[in-house]
Amino acid sequence: MNKRFIQTIGAGMLAVVLAFGSIQPSASAEEVNAITVIESTQELVNGKMTVSFDVRNGGSGTQAGFVVVGYDENGKAIEVIGDSAYLMSNEIETFEVALESGSKIKEVKVLPAAAAGSQAVLLESGTRTEKDGILVSGAVQNATEGRQVGMLAVGYDANGKAIEVKSASSYQIGGEVATYEIQLKAVNQIKSVKVTVIDSKEDAVKLLQTGSRVENGKLIITGTIHNRNEGGRVGVIIVGSNSSGKVLEVNTTTGYLIGNEIANFEAKLESGKAISGVKVFLTGSSQTPKIIAEGRTRINNKLVVTIGIENGVKSQRITVKSTAYDAKGRSLGSDTDKVYMLANETTTLRIDYDSRVSSVKLKYYDEAGKEIGAEPIRIKINGQLQSYAQAPVMVNGNILVPMRPIFESLQAPVKWDQKTQTVTSTKGSTNIKLKMGSKQAVVNGKTVTLDIAPRSVRGTTMVPLRFVADALGSEVKWDKNEQMVLITTK
Repeated sequence: MNKRFIQTIGAGMLAVVLAFGSIQPSASAEEVNAITVIESTQELVNGKMTVSFDVRNGGSGTQAGFVVVGYDENGKAIEVIGDSAYLMSNEIETFEVALESGSKIKEVKVLPAAAAGSQAVLLESGTRTEKDGILVSGAVQNATEGRQVGMLAVGYDANGKAIEVKSASSYQIGGEVATYEIQLKAVNQIKSVKVTVIDSKEDAVKLLQTGSRVENGKLIITGTIHNRNEGGRVGVIIVGSNSSGKVLEVNTTTGYLIGNEIANFEAKLESGKAISGVKVFLTGSSQTPKIIAEGRTRINNKLVVTIGIENGVKSQRITVKSTAYDAKGRSLGSDTDKVYMLANETTTLRIDYDSRVSSVKLKYYDEAGKEIGAEPIRIKINGQLQSYAQAPVMVNGNILVPMRPIFESLQAPVKWDQKTQTVTSTKGSTNIKLKMGSKQAVVNGKTVTLDIAPRSVRGTTMVPLRFVADALGSEVKWDKNEQMVLITTK
């Protein structure tokens, strides 16, 4: 953007005012003490729409912002430029900007920004289709205090599904107006775009938005992360499952983000259309190594295993021991794979087996030879540690617990119908029904969809812990580092 400041003092400016009349429109006392656009012109120059205009500050010295919006013949905003400058009381400054869309622009509006508030705001945004994708432009005005802010663009398909996510950000001083441009690649799939401002003071790592689309037979997942107030390594693990909930493929991305940084990520899953569900996990805070997810699929008739690993606070080598079996369950021998990981790094380990291998069993070890993931998941209810004959298990990020012990521990009598494979429990006015192998539960007559269906583990009927506890009115917290679920009844 080309911004030109034209300083005019004394008789020259007076002559212009006398020749063309007052350049100040009639205004109330309230309007005089505001930022106003008092004159603008536009012309097509070298294929670009050049817009010149004057901005006046009618109040005390302040950061004065503006936004220029170009519209096509249908009245759609296709290009936006915003900027600002410090103006003293009653100062007038002349700006000039060039809109790249040129002759496609049929109308131009130049709008002043209001006084900055406590949060950053998106003043205007526009989208236009170009050869290499969809270009999203927007003007963001920061709050009164300088900080890292940005703009998020989400592209949706015809069904309203988010298929591509990308952001842009920078440090803006208090009250500053800045222009952001974001290019979305999925030009043939995106039917609408939503643009929002990114401005958060939370001391946490946040996953702002994700989107996924199939492209060239692969599933492309994009997203944006907002880091905490201090720098640190942040990882993303993407888990793709089929319609039955089986994890087919895992992929990861990781990097060091500075304090308050806003970052984009992109990952690919080769299973493509076979994946019907995607979960995204943020990592980077574990004290010890963790195996977040395992994916198993067949590519070119060969078993491929992908493993999402999050390391702890110590850089070390992680070892994976795999024992392979053929279709008849006969052992084909064992092998090991190793990967060196930095502290708090997240990575994907991929193992390709030959066509004889039908299934594998995996074990993981840290550098000291201690098995990773061997620590059992523990449960505390109102501070009391629980003990079950069949230990709780983690499946695709969901914890399953023995049916009868968990209901009875939460003071909810339970009935099991062997014929229909149905669990029924009533506590006070709450009635719950669960069916083995079904993700459809019923709570007080209303159907609820579960993340995971009840199932049998080593002959024990296991049910999803969080659903049961939530349905019975209990508060549930997960302590990842301790591998412990903390439940408080009400």
